[in-house]
Amino acid sequence: MEKVDPLLAVLQHISSNLSRKELEDMKFLCKMKIGKRKLNEIECGIDLFSCLMQLNLLSMSNTDFLISMLQSLKREDLMQELVNCVKNKPGPGRQLDPKVEAQLEVAFDTLCDQVGRDWKRLVRKLGVSQVDIDRMVYAHPRDLREQFYQSLLLWKKSNDKDANVSTIQQALRDCNLNLTADILAEKLAVMLL
Repeated sequence: MEKVDPLLAVLQHISSNLSRKELEDMKFLCKMKIGKRKLNEIECGIDLFSCLMQLNLLSMSNTDFLISMLQSLKREDLMQELVNCVKNKPGPGRQLDPKVEAQLEVAFDTLCDQVGRDWKRLVRKLGVSQVDIDRMVYAHPRDLREQFYQSLLLWKKSNDKDANVSTIQQALRDCNLNLTADILAEKLAVMLL
């Protein structure tokens, strides 16, 4: 089985995490490098990255231009993924225990079913920034559940070793979402049987 080029995999991931406005901002930053007609044809991040690769402005050994664009967009998360790829360190430094991973999966499903419109208050309490919350809303404009779920995944990813169910339960109680905290506790108790 042929292995996927790690740079291409990271570029695909970056592309799928760019908002429409962020892509337009990146195209603007490329105006001096790429012709206007070519820029007008670009509809997604991958198109832009392919163009940069053709111009020798992007490769495994030359990521400076893309890093500077991601910095100007204040997308340190995506910039860090690119840096890790170049350093040959894909993904977070530590994988979660499979048991904790399973508990978080149950917790996320429970939260998405129970919390509803209070989800932004809850993810703020967990430490997700307003910018990231806005990005999730923009990326999934008509899907409240997906906005919430993607915000929870972002929280898990950015707190990999501290992401656990007890943190979620405490945040629920701090937001006076005690019924949801109790439902979650019951589901986790059933899991342990």
